[in-house]
Amino acid sequence: MAADLSSPQFFGLLTAGAPVFAALLLIVAAIPAPAGADGADSLAGTIGVLTDYRRVPGLDDGTAADYIAGRLEEYGYDVQQEVFAVETDAGPATARNIVGAKEGSGPGIVVVCAHYDVYGPGCPGADDNAAGVAVMLEVARALQSEPLDRSVYFIAFSGEEVGLLGSADWLDRHADLAADIIAAVNLDCVARGDELHVYTLPQYRWILDAVPESPAITIGPGLGGDHQRFWERHIPAALITDNSGYTLRHTPDDTSGTLNLSLAASCTEAVTCMVRTLAAADDTTPPAVEGSVEGDGTIRYAVSEPAVTHLIIDGTDFGVLASGQVILPPGPHTIRVIAYDAAGNRGVLDLEADVPDTGRGTLASNLQPGGISIPWKRTEEDREKYGMQHYGMPFVSLSYDRPGEEETGTRVDGYVDGIRITGLEEGHIVVHALGNHRYKVIAVAAGTVVGYDETAYLVGRMYDSPMTYYIKDSSVQEEPIREDPLPLVPVACAVVASLLVIAYLFSRSIASRRR
Repeated sequence: MAADLSSPQFFGLLTAGAPVFAALLLIVAAIPAPAGADGADSLAGTIGVLTDYRRVPGLDDGTAADYIAGRLEEYGYDVQQEVFAVETDAGPATARNIVGAKEGSGPGIVVVCAHYDVYGPGCPGADDNAAGVAVMLEVARALQSEPLDRSVYFIAFSGEEVGLLGSADWLDRHADLAADIIAAVNLDCVARGDELHVYTLPQYRWILDAVPESPAITIGPGLGGDHQRFWERHIPAALITDNSGYTLRHTPDDTSGTLNLSLAASCTEAVTCMVRTLAAADDTTPPAVEGSVEGDGTIRYAVSEPAVTHLIIDGTDFGVLASGQVILPPGPHTIRVIAYDAAGNRGVLDLEADVPDTGRGTLASNLQPGGISIPWKRTEEDREKYGMQHYGMPFVSLSYDRPGEEETGTRVDGYVDGIRITGLEEGHIVVHALGNHRYKVIAVAAGTVVGYDETAYLVGRMYDSPMTYYIKDSSVQEEPIREDPLPLVPVACAVVASLLVIAYLFSRSIASRRR
């Protein structure tokens, strides 16, 4: 962060009448302050430092990683740097995640994360995502001396722009922590535009209770980012981002001068409040969940207290569904019923069922499509041309369209791999297990099928194949990689010493003239 030339001290020196003083002070003003200096923890200062580094994953992001680690260490966190592999057209490389941990007095972990890498060598990445890292560090600073019931991990991920690699590596490496993570809050692009949005899946909407009421925060559906790696593993997570869109992101124009730092400050306050709420757990007793699978495959359960409850069946998270709303097809199944209370305590019921084949609830084989449709399914022509519909991420909306006015008493049932959801809400989101899936939807009125459609699709993990990004023959190889900043404290001391010497010589000169 540049020195403040508007301060009284600077003003007095600059008006003292010695030109050499002014020249030296302008040199001081041009030197960024070290991380430990007053004002260096501000959002503008942190963003300024980070945008001075190109931060290309595995190529020249090491200095930025060291800077973030140093800041977290300065605040007293236990810091680890974890190396993971990335693929480039110039060969294999490595990048680093930085993790700063603050242990709580009880069980549970709250994660605050932001990616620090950039889309390419020509991108300063001020909003995407130096601003997110800056807010994360400000929250870490605000909470550094506060006693918390739950542990808090501040994680700066690399590799987000080349396939969410850092978050995937961290979650794979620490799979043993998955059950302990209460919630993750991902900060990605939080300092442009005029409004912040909080995104999460319906089954994790209890996280929204921790969001402070603010005119700068609205709730919406999910977008892409590291939080999705948590969703893949059925871990509660939310994204906070701004409403600026992609006009400047991933371009050379994503600079500090285009940011709304007031919005970033609002984000800092909101996330600090969220972490305090999520990490404070006076009551750590999870909801009690009881249930069973009836002979016809109907899943029924009861929860001891008001909670957000969802079902994971055969590896697919079917989201928030009521007791009795889901009927299993014949065959063996594993069922997990999860209930979250307002504090994020998680009650779990695991069931196994082998449903007999009684023929009950089987769809007729002579149904013809019509009266209802799946809007995203491929046409016959597209299937012949491109093959089966393929999702590169497991989050699928069970949407449907019904032409004309809805008939009174009409109910829509969905079938996912034969699992029946009665009264399916349009746009219901599931988090699929990987592999092939079949989705059918029927509209029923007065016991008669009045609409039917179906499709099949393949679901893969996000960026399942190793993603190679391109740096060969790019400007990043032609330019010298920026080294660590100058040792700024010694430089500043030298400048101050020079000023004192000049002042001494100047005063001696005046004194000799008076003689």
